[in-house]
Amino acid sequence: MIKFHIHQLTTQLTPLYDPREAQNIALYLAEEHFGKQFVRENTTLDQSAQTWWESASKRLLNLEPVQYVLEKAWFYGRQFIVTPDVLIPRPETEELVELIINSHPKLDANILDIGTGSGCIAITLKLELPQTTIFAIDNSQTALTVAKHNSEALQAKVDFLHADILHFEPFAATLPLFDVIVSNPPYIDPSDKQTMHPNVLNHEPLSALFADHTDPLVFYSRIGAFGMQKLQSGGSLYFEIPETKSAIITNILLQLGYLHLTTTNDMQGKPRMISAIRP
Repeated sequence: MIKFHIHQLTTQLTPLYDPREAQNIALYLAEEHFGKQFVRENTTLDQSAQTWWESASKRLLNLEPVQYVLEKAWFYGRQFIVTPDVLIPRPETEELVELIINSHPKLDANILDIGTGSGCIAITLKLELPQTTIFAIDNSQTALTVAKHNSEALQAKVDFLHADILHFEPFAATLPLFDVIVSNPPYIDPSDKQTMHPNVLNHEPLSALFADHTDPLVFYSRIGAFGMQKLQSGGSLYFEIPETKSAIITNILLQLGYLHLTTTNDMQGKPRMISAIRP
């Protein structure tokens, strides 16, 4: 019966995760794959289901994130395909999207998502603000393949571009001016690797997590410079930021010439979002 397998997997995962997280992972795996009704009724696994469960459990015990095992993750109430080529969407990124939606409820404009990954930001903005025109950039062709699959599955029209925002000069002129630019860029300092859980470090794409070791905030300065060229006057720039770097990133944007900088806390009370206006 499925509840026995959930309990067994929880026990196996407990040395690797906090006990509550271990239980949540095992339950999430069962409910997402088999359905909540299947779990509620404590249904017995047939041979095919048993084989799948054993394979999935081995992957979890190898510290592979449950979202990669299931090949899907939820973001803003919608299901997105996720593979190891893209970051798993986080709740704080949902808060960044909500901030944009609430700030521009009737926006009829051009929006650019830089470092789109799975496409969760760009696709959600298109679905929540359908009158907008959405563009999305990523330096990873494999990530863009995932994002395109998600845009097709969710029926959200997004114009995707394979490009490196750190070297934007060759393609910047091909893009229109934007009313909003948003990014959740790589910002983890490589020196912090030893403090990270192996399920993130060993499985999620390192290029989407870590910035240049010589300048971990390089994406903020380069995207900021890009925004000064490609934002309309009065256009808005939005970033997800590391909680300890809000003052430094604010200073970077002020030096570039941005106005009306605002830092917003996430649900945990941590400064995780920043917005600025191009003069």
